[in-house]
Amino acid sequence: MKKSKRKERKASMAQGGAVSDAPPMDTGSTGPSVREEKEEKRKPSFAVAKREPEKRATERASVFRYVQIAVQFLRESRMELRKVKWPTRKELLASTAVVIALVIIVSFYLGLIDFGLIKIIKNIVR
Repeated sequence: MKKSKRKERKASMAQGGAVSDAPPMDTGSTGPSVREEKEEKRKPSFAVAKREPEKRATERASVFRYVQIAVQFLRESRMELRKVKWPTRKELLASTAVVIALVIIVSFYLGLIDFGLIKIIKNIVR
């Protein structure tokens, strides 16, 4: 890598120019500096309105709004449940059998490990 930079310098020197590794200097552009641009990005471009205290009439409306949201959620849930591909009885029984068999195998394995560790600890403590 150093050799290629040296070759570039020699070639530019031969042409009468100079090569510098330093970054180009700012020539005094009239645009905003990087710091000013960052500060502008932090400032919100909208005004924040103060929140006014709610009144009793709006409390009833808000309770009604919550009921509407709950009803809408239940309707959409029902629609989504209709789209589900439910397993057949045969598929359900097969997957249940697999789960039960795996639970029995894993519990037996962990029981053996537990029994062995208890024996080892009892021998060490004695």
